Amino acid sequence: MRFSTLSPKLRALSAGVSLLLVASAPMAQTVDNKPELKQEVLDKVTNLLTRSAFVPGIDFNRWPSFLEAEKPKIESANTDEDFQNAVNAALHKFGASHIVLTTPRQGEIRKTGKTVGIGITSQTTEDGLMIVRTVPGASADRAGLKPGDIITLVDGKPVEGVKGIPGPAGTYVKLKVKHRDGKVEDYSLVRRAFSTVRPEELTFIGEDTAKLSIYTFDFTYDAERVENLMQKASKKRNLILDLRDNGGGAVVNLQHLLGLFLPENTPVGTFITRRMADRYVDATKGKITDIVEIAKWSDSKVKPMRNRNIELYKGNVAVLVNGLSGSASEIAAAALRDTIGATVVGRKSAGAVLVSVIVPASNGFMLQYPLSDYVTIKGLRLEGNGVTPDVEVNEPRYRLPDTPDEAATKAAEILTRIASKKGAAVGSSN
Repeated sequence: MRFSTLSPKLRALSAGVSLLLVASAPMAQTVDNKPELKQEVLDKVTNLLTRSAFVPGIDFNRWPSFLEAEKPKIESANTDEDFQNAVNAALHKFGASHIVLTTPRQGEIRKTGKTVGIGITSQTTEDGLMIVRTVPGASADRAGLKPGDIITLVDGKPVEGVKGIPGPAGTYVKLKVKHRDGKVEDYSLVRRAFSTVRPEELTFIGEDTAKLSIYTFDFTYDAERVENLMQKASKKRNLILDLRDNGGGAVVNLQHLLGLFLPENTPVGTFITRRMADRYVDATKGKITDIVEIAKWSDSKVKPMRNRNIELYKGNVAVLVNGLSGSASEIAAAALRDTIGATVVGRKSAGAVLVSVIVPASNGFMLQYPLSDYVTIKGLRLEGNGVTPDVEVNEPRYRLPDTPDEAATKAAEILTRIASKKGAAVGSSN
């Protein structure tokens, strides 16, 4: 199978899109004041990639040549972020997802679920930095900033992404903000520690449809909370599973979610590991890149986790995805469509579906690299391809809380029609 090179947008996703088996983070040292540590990190990355990384069709022994091309930028880097960007420029040349170096600070955020700042999620616009979400209780929320507000100046300087907004706890950042009504105000906000965890949410659309939003499958995924929300959702005949902007996470959490919809013995796909691929080649004399054939040949299948706590959901299901739905989210969407006929609504997903591991790369840096590929039960390789919706909905670039949600509305309409047809069929048989 020919490997599809990922787009710049998807390469940028690689740090946030993940399907993980293991994650850990040690105490952090940085290259800011110790440039000699860069070589220790590079040596560790080289060892991990050339000895352990696996994607059918990718030669990880090409890493030294990729690294050499970025050598000037790596040598001139004097901050963790500059060093990370230079190394990732080399890693991106493999053309795969889930190959990324993260800084000690990023690793600490992932480990603890906390960071320091003013507590906003934002998007760059022509006018500045638009706030699309405020973290409850964080400084921005306390100051009354709202989604849709646009930051135009940071400490008196024009906005450059989020530059200048993060900083040490207890320090202040001055912002000039243009509100949605056109009013402009100045703010001085203290940077505080806040949680990055976004709990799963259940909302209702009309009388018959529930919408379960799951924002990650990472370590902050709360299985007990999801089960409680599913119990409430089970009272409705329609369920929308919202996986938009969900970049993925741990295999076990994916399996847990699928176990709320599917019996535990239901196969949903195949992880293609190096060992499986080598066994296939030895047994059939086929090619290591024939991953769809390897998936057919192997009797090792991904299945849902056994669900002992609540009854399986029996209603009609739609799944929402977009270009930021990656990895475990893509597997979930494809699995529910393949097995129970769920309708997928939205935009094509990221196509970033490699099982990966995150391990120390020395001095607080972490390396995420792939261990296996994935093929759905119907023979689709999701990496580089993604999940194509059954019904495409063009969403706005900025989805604000108090604006109409066209994808969710369309999904609710589809499920209502499906429920009506089923009801009519039952009525006619009596």
